[in-house]
Amino acid sequence: GVEPANTFMIGDTTYDIEMARSADTMAIGVSWGYHTVPVLQAAGAHHIVHDYAALADILRAS
Repeated sequence: GVEPANTFMIGDTTYDIEMARSADTMAIGVSWGYHTVPVLQAAGAHHIVHDYAALADILRAS
């Protein structure tokens, strides 16, 4: 298996963020999905991305 520190979850709902946090992995919210950015931030997203390029930057830096 893969250690939680080496994984991430990308999602557009608070449920996605909560599952990632429960799994002790990085939670990345996307701004173009179902829930709004403030809602994803309140749920505990480690990062919010607004496009795929920003997502790639976060993953490269991790």
